[in-house]
Amino acid sequence: MRTVRLSDADNVVTAIAQLAPGEDGAAELIPRGHKMAARAIARGEAVLKYAQVIGYAAGDIGPGAHVHTHNLEFRNVEAE
Repeated sequence: MRTVRLSDADNVVTAIAQLAPGEDGAAELIPRGHKMAARAIARGEAVLKYAQVIGYAAGDIGPGAHVHTHNLEFRNVEAE
């Protein structure tokens, strides 16, 4: 595998080498150091890396898809 999952809670993995479609579950080109969906992520669902919310899915993200600014949205979340 040429991906790293930093926590069991993560729904994305990080590519440690560029992945071509079909390699290690990639549905499209995944640049080295970028995130790939480890499973389907529904629109509005929190995207987790390091077991931390790094954004929210701007639309449905399929397994193996490149996860980056084009399909993430960011929200101002204040601690209560």
